[in-house]
Amino acid sequence: MSNGDHFNLDAVINVESRTYRTELTALFKSCAINPFVPEKNESEELFKKLAIDGCKHLLYITDNVEEDKIKKHENIGSLHIENLLIINEDTKENIVGCRDLNAFNHVLSCNQDHVPHLQLMSTIRKIREQKFFGVDKCVSYGAYVHRYVLSHSDQRIWFRNSLFEFVSGLSNILGRPTNTYAQFAVEVQEELLMNAIWDANPKLKDVDRREPVALLPQETVQVEWSFDGTHLAIGVRDPFGSFEKQTIQKYLKFLFITDKKLMIRLQQEAAGAGLGLFMILERLSSLIVTVSPSKTTEMIAILNLTTNPKAFSKKQRSFQFFHV
Repeated sequence: MSNGDHFNLDAVINVESRTYRTELTALFKSCAINPFVPEKNESEELFKKLAIDGCKHLLYITDNVEEDKIKKHENIGSLHIENLLIINEDTKENIVGCRDLNAFNHVLSCNQDHVPHLQLMSTIRKIREQKFFGVDKCVSYGAYVHRYVLSHSDQRIWFRNSLFEFVSGLSNILGRPTNTYAQFAVEVQEELLMNAIWDANPKLKDVDRREPVALLPQETVQVEWSFDGTHLAIGVRDPFGSFEKQTIQKYLKFLFITDKKLMIRLQQEAAGAGLGLFMILERLSSLIVTVSPSKTTEMIAILNLTTNPKAFSKKQRSFQFFHV
């Protein structure tokens, strides 16, 4: 890729963990990104200096939800800032108690030793290239993308059976049975399709989902699958762009809550609100939502098929939101 294919990007790393700082610094340098580590409580001054020096696009990585600080950063008018929140077992309870997470477009869940490199590099690629849609951005280069169009709600049966067969067939690649993964994938896809067919469409939002629905040409849903040897990506795109960013907070609280009583209450709220997707998110490696308001919403669910299904809830996760 020539330098003209993307813009320059700088990164400010403001995390407590020395391990994470070292790892992030090396990762950004490998991506030709200038990493900066501010002194304590001096990030605003660093942002202003970078703006004066000509920086236009900045990735801010932090492990602390400091909303006032982020608002001050955003008042530095010449900078376009992408805020990324890193959490781990020690900090995830802060997410649940936070009132407003709307400042963060990207949330990465780390284990105690490492940040999730692939998810972070995928985020960097999208921001740099300004190309956001499609599962091809979320899997390794060269992975084949299966593309389909859904024009009738009854076609969900075909998609269900075909995806189950597709993932089951991967057992010959992975060297072990994949029926459990296949069932997970089918359940995830079903929720994505239901959101795209009914929830996103103002005309069908209150229609009984047991009734077959034929979609107009301008209402059809795009579906993509891809597998790169490790990750299965399932993408569903609707032509309405009605997903609201506030929904992120419900997602994050559900994903990172540890209190069992609160978990049960959130599950009940999600079920009552018709938000079945939130009930299965613990099986995902990553959820990527890209919204072009009033035009398109794409939701991409990624499952790591090399992870033991019983350990899905303990693995690294990421959430990404792109507003384009």
